[in-house]
Amino acid sequence: MRITRSLLLIQTVVCLIGLDLQAEPAPHLLKPDLVVSLWQGEPPLFQRDAPAEYFDPLGRIINVTRPEISVFLPAPDKSTGMAIIVCAGRDYGSVEWKTHFIYAGEVFIPKGVAIIGLKHRTRLPFKATNPDIRALTLLDAKRAVRLVRHRAQEWKINPQQIGIAGYSAGGDLAMNLAANFDTGTPDATDPIDRESSRPDFAIGLATWHWRQKESPFQFSRNTPPVFLVHAINDGIKGGAPIELPREIATDLQKLNVPVKLAVFDVGAHGVGNLIPQRVKRGFPPAKWPNLFLDWYQQISRH
Repeated sequence: MRITRSLLLIQTVVCLIGLDLQAEPAPHLLKPDLVVSLWQGEPPLFQRDAPAEYFDPLGRIINVTRPEISVFLPAPDKSTGMAIIVCAGRDYGSVEWKTHFIYAGEVFIPKGVAIIGLKHRTRLPFKATNPDIRALTLLDAKRAVRLVRHRAQEWKINPQQIGIAGYSAGGDLAMNLAANFDTGTPDATDPIDRESSRPDFAIGLATWHWRQKESPFQFSRNTPPVFLVHAINDGIKGGAPIELPREIATDLQKLNVPVKLAVFDVGAHGVGNLIPQRVKRGFPPAKWPNLFLDWYQQISRH
């Protein structure tokens, strides 16, 4: 038994090493159509002499200093033109590649929706404070939206249907962008910087802000539509209290911004995870993609 477990562990580690974004992912995982750096050369606030980036045995990317996007595109004849930039969870300390990017792609791509995995910079090696890491990742998220919008025609994406979704800390990042986007710089030398960083919608999945119940987000009437998924039993043993998305929804309603809060009795802090077994069994929270698409289609008609 010990030998078998050791072999399984070795196979897992080898598989994850093969997931280096500059190489091909393991054959049993969805492969991105392309990987694109957010900036050519060093990004703003680049951390020099940092430890090397790596995958840990759980499939998380550690020590990210060069942000990039992994682009997963549907077949051209099935594309709806919609794209979702996905921000992983893990407390801004790492990027959850498999559970948040791959599993989302496996559900959304057959529906004709492109999935863009955002590999934003992580807390280490920056040793950043909470406000610092939020500002740094917001910079990466803004650039990701601009880049996707800039290359939308090439990737058969509708530039007015580019949204952002985030799990846990990624939900914090998605809401941060929904509250703090900009319209771009028209006279910028870099044509990507001329694009707006406003997402056309934002999705918060088990949205987390250091376990706080109060919303830190200062939304405006121009905030894009927001779809929130949360479990009543989240925040009991860690995670994110449900009071946070409820307050977000209330604030947006006061601004007449379209918002939908989908609440589930089960799922806890992993409520938004599209684990294949959950999807196959019809686990209620795993139905959120259809709930979102139906809701977004309805509000888009008005």
